[in-house]
Amino acid sequence: MGYKTEFNWVLVLTPEQGLPERLMVGTVYPFHKAEERIYPRGWKIGLAGKDWKIIAWVTVVEFTVKENRTEGLFEVVEVV
Repeated sequence: MGYKTEFNWVLVLTPEQGLPERLMVGTVYPFHKAEERIYPRGWKIGLAGKDWKIIAWVTVVEFTVKENRTEGLFEVVEVV
């Protein structure tokens, strides 16, 4: 019995999860992840690819957790 939730301070995405080919500062992009995840809203966090290399700094604008899935929006603050 239990409930698994991850608290993440880095948004790690693949193209299938919403990582765009090209990032533009000030643009808001959608993302989705499997399982339940919690992200800090309004704080600058790292955006990384599958290799965990930070490629940009973003803020999570909103996210929703439902049915073993997390969906949300992030805004690019700075491209590294």
